[in-house]
Amino acid sequence: MSGPRALIVIASQTQGLLLKLMLEEQGIEASCVETVEPAVAELARRPFDLLMVEADGEAARTLTELRRRCPAPAMLLGSAERAAESGVPADVQRVDPADSQGVVQQAMALLDRRNAPPTVSDILRRARILVVDDSATYREFLRAELEEDGCHVVAARNADEAVAALEDGGLDCVILDLVMPGTSGTQLCERFDRFRRRRGLFFQIVILTSQEGDDRLTASLTAGADDFVGKSQPMDILKIRLMALLRRKYMVEDHLARLSPPMPSA
Repeated sequence: MSGPRALIVIASQTQGLLLKLMLEEQGIEASCVETVEPAVAELARRPFDLLMVEADGEAARTLTELRRRCPAPAMLLGSAERAAESGVPADVQRVDPADSQGVVQQAMALLDRRNAPPTVSDILRRARILVVDDSATYREFLRAELEEDGCHVVAARNADEAVAALEDGGLDCVILDLVMPGTSGTQLCERFDRFRRRRGLFFQIVILTSQEGDDRLTASLTAGADDFVGKSQPMDILKIRLMALLRRKYMVEDHLARLSPPMPSA
């Protein structure tokens, strides 16, 4: 089966099997497990397009663990009372598993929505962004703006802190000021570009600066930056340009993940 894939995490084998069979009747390949550990193992083998998690006391932890590994839309399987007690974020679709047909219809609707162009918020909720600026005020301003859209933000005051953050891995984008203590932003951009090429990483580099002349733009893009945004621009412009860069990045990564062969079982 080459259609979309759903991962079901539910304690009841009977209910899980019923949902699996009903989804597969609609062309949705489904895997059903009882707890988070085998669910994580499934995600290590192949990507999924939809996560379906039972609304029990572990639902919030389960979804957090799964979404760290798979940024797919998620459904919470539980009654309104169980869903309210689960502590799961409000953006997760809630549906009563007793209504099996309703679950399948909601699953199909969520999967159909994948084909719609992602919004700025859809992309930024997935993003891990490093902000490099020697101004504490501006760093915190950017952090607050990006976290409002669901970004995970790491902040660095200088080149050393920035490189240490990149060494930890997992970042999608670096937003870099041109004026930095001890080094120019252009030199740091060149350093980041060499770093990602040597490591085979795919994070994006965005120059965000008050020095907005054409010569600065040319120097920055030549040094390896992927985009150049002036600080005089509205914050919405920065966000939509981040969205455009990251949308392309995620499209490539998701495609490569689908082409990757399954990991051999132990």
